[in-house]
Amino acid sequence: MPELVPLLGLSTENQVRNRIEAIRDLLLGSLRRGPNNQILVTEEGLRLLRDLQALCETGHTLTEASNLLRYKTQRDDEKISAGSSTLAHREAKPNQTEEAGWAALVEHLAAEVRELAQRVAALEAASHRSGPPPAWWERWR
Repeated sequence: MPELVPLLGLSTENQVRNRIEAIRDLLLGSLRRGPNNQILVTEEGLRLLRDLQALCETGHTLTEASNLLRYKTQRDDEKISAGSSTLAHREAKPNQTEEAGWAALVEHLAAEVRELAQRVAALEAASHRSGPPPAWWERWR
């Protein structure tokens, strides 16, 4: 764990643990326990954690970044599946973790839209209370 802190550009081990928990479903095959119960991460897992950190650094919250990473991973998997066998891909049922990722992303975006709608309504109400703005030349009278 201490080696991951500088590799990801973080300052504490807790930040690394939070990121691992955020995408644990994507890291299932990439995490192992080593001696003294250390958490060992494969190269693929490190790539996923770096991708998650890059999304966080662009201004996304950890939840948003993890949902976006799930979406990206799902799209990449679909492209690979489509290339190998389109019939098998159509018949396959979606994974529950993928559905949970989609549901979480949609829920988060819906909550963000509701919050923005409330802000717009508050701003519109405030602008109507103050009345129409004075003409621009009124300042110099």
